[in-house]
Amino acid sequence: MALALAACGDGDAPKDTAETPATPVMAVAARPAPESADVTAYGIVRSDKEGALSFKIGGLLKVLNVDTGDRIKKGQVLAELDQREIDAQSARARAAADKAQRDLDRIKPLTAKGFISKQRAQDAQSALDMARADARRVEFDRSLAVIVAPSDGVVLARHADVNEIVAAGGPVLTVSQGSATYILKAGLSDRDVARIDVGDSARVRLDAFQNEAVKGTVRRVAAMSDSRSGTFEVEVALEGVPPGVESGFMGQARIRPQARAGEKARLAIPASAILEGHGSTATVYVIDTATGTAHLTRVTIAGIEGDDVLIADGLESGAEVVSAGAPYLRDGGKVKIVTDLAAETRKAEPRS
Repeated sequence: MALALAACGDGDAPKDTAETPATPVMAVAARPAPESADVTAYGIVRSDKEGALSFKIGGLLKVLNVDTGDRIKKGQVLAELDQREIDAQSARARAAADKAQRDLDRIKPLTAKGFISKQRAQDAQSALDMARADARRVEFDRSLAVIVAPSDGVVLARHADVNEIVAAGGPVLTVSQGSATYILKAGLSDRDVARIDVGDSARVRLDAFQNEAVKGTVRRVAAMSDSRSGTFEVEVALEGVPPGVESGFMGQARIRPQARAGEKARLAIPASAILEGHGSTATVYVIDTATGTAHLTRVTIAGIEGDDVLIADGLESGAEVVSAGAPYLRDGGKVKIVTDLAAETRKAEPRS
């Protein structure tokens, strides 16, 4: 009888567990973000050919005919030293050469008569040669006491003022040298410069021409950092520069590094998909479309770009990630993907 009662009771007992309803969530696919690997550099536009002009000798700057931004013509006198000192040196060199000539003229007849040795006559000739060479050196220095424009161009910078004492070889003016092409010079940190190479492509937008994109190519990467700023100078050669661009314009370059062997492409997901993070790691819910369940997954964050979080590892491209409704989930729970979470929540609310 006890067995019969037990058997009857099993059939009438209600079920203890009911199937848990699926939680409505919104989802988005993790998408490749190749642009996220771009290196951004801010810099200044310069002429492709520019040079720092200086004097060969030091002295007092007497004439400075141009200023920063002035246009110059080939052969135009740009700056000049006070030449009183070099005039004195020239006079001294000429006097020394004249004396050496007179000494040689006196010695020659005496040498011919045997009163003076041939060696002494040779020494007098050598003294005359050196005096004349010294005079030519002074005249050469005089020719470089005037700075003349090497070509048509623009004055990019002025490094000295009238009545200043300038050192030999010290830059007085920096000028463009008639080039019709331009480059963008920018400084990058060691972390960014390690990711780029000569030949990498770039997209440049100049502040004065925001609606026009300019193609560029990395032409040079400095081998050592600047002692003052600690950055590495990078030169981006520009192609198809808009008319009206001048040296000194500011711009932004987005350099696209070439893919390296073994480097995994970054993915982008909305910031709302991140549940919690610690340092460079965070957790998200990834949906198993075959079973309709959500699983807690740890990912590695590479950075933030706008409203997106960049993922370096932990996700596959195309993976469905919960972007809204994640706080109501548990690991392995059933989910239902909806397009309007607020509307779905209102449907589930009990009616009064």
